[in-house]
Amino acid sequence: MKLLPQLHQSQWFNASNQTDVKISVGLPVLSGTSFYIFNSGFTYNSLFHRVNDSTMSIHPSSFIDKLKNRNMVAFGANVSILSANVAFEKYTIGFSVTDRVDARFTYPKDLFRFAWYGNGAYIGESLNIGNFGLNASWYREYALHGTYNYGKWVFGASPKLLFGKTNINTKESYLQVYTDADYYAITAQTEMNIQTSGFADSADRAEGRMAFPGYAFNSKNMGLGIDLGASYQLNDKIKIAGGINNLGYIKWKSNIHGYKAGPKSITFEGFDLANMLQGDSSEFISTSQYLDSVKNMLKFTKNTDPYKTSLPVEFYAVGSYDINNKHTVGAQLSIQSFSKRALFATTVYYRLNLSKHFSGVLTYTLKSASPFNLGGAIVARFAGMQWYLSTDNWWASIRPLDSKNMNVNLGVNLAFGDRTKKK
Repeated sequence: MKLLPQLHQSQWFNASNQTDVKISVGLPVLSGTSFYIFNSGFTYNSLFHRVNDSTMSIHPSSFIDKLKNRNMVAFGANVSILSANVAFEKYTIGFSVTDRVDARFTYPKDLFRFAWYGNGAYIGESLNIGNFGLNASWYREYALHGTYNYGKWVFGASPKLLFGKTNINTKESYLQVYTDADYYAITAQTEMNIQTSGFADSADRAEGRMAFPGYAFNSKNMGLGIDLGASYQLNDKIKIAGGINNLGYIKWKSNIHGYKAGPKSITFEGFDLANMLQGDSSEFISTSQYLDSVKNMLKFTKNTDPYKTSLPVEFYAVGSYDINNKHTVGAQLSIQSFSKRALFATTVYYRLNLSKHFSGVLTYTLKSASPFNLGGAIVARFAGMQWYLSTDNWWASIRPLDSKNMNVNLGVNLAFGDRTKKK
């Protein structure tokens, strides 16, 4: 979407983009709709193998070694409720109202290693099988979009007012298991801190506080954000741009339910099976005490403390070279930060501008854990309407079960006039 400046929606991804359409209005729901899926660890078909028409087999060992120490599953969707943009010769102004759902979950390689090989394969080692991270949110975004031409520069900014609807966030999460090399005693340590907002407990349901209007019109969880971008026209053919997206936060205050456990630890030294078979009551008492210790270690205490979550920040840079008025080539680098991990994506592209009525883009993207992504976009404008469809991975629409990554944007705009008229 950063590569399609003829759309006013592209300004939501690259704040310095300027549309050539004089007046552009996004149709509710039909315009600015997108969704994405990403799994850095494995595809469905790499985990499940079909034996025949009715039987599937699982071969975890075929992909466990390929996992990183920490892996990610992410998915989300955006639906534009209303948007519009007006372009002048040196500046543009616009606004948008969008509902966004974003869920990102990190999981450890040690969990699969422990589940498949057991602790016997890791004597004298520590396995962190509970090193999870989850931040899932639904929020509404009210944004202003503006750009300004200053010589060869174009500066853009999109300040945002955010209202959170629902969130679940793991502030701390670890469950570490260590097997002693000499005595094989198992020591487990854990600490959990889970924060939620907008999820009903029994009291909320009894009083009917969490009906749908309560979600849709909730304004208590307020946040702020901003996108910043700039571009520079080096000469008639070369243009460079860069910026930062989603710099901001949401403060969660309504319907808070937090759960904490630990930090606590227990050590299990085993039991004497022979004594148990002979009916030694002390062994049963000892086993019961261990079970009580496990229950106590995983016992959660509840709180209603407000908390803050950050938006998934993205840094990007784009460079383009105009071969002529119709043909452009370029490259893009994007870095997204989430839960102490960085996701990299590098894209090379070719753009064809036949006229103001039709343009298209072909892309190849190299992304973290997903090295082969062929994508593209089509933008068509006829009779006051502007249609667009873009994706970074066409292959995912054909073989979704073999794909780790898919991202689709589509919509329809009302389009009137041109910002600059050709002489």
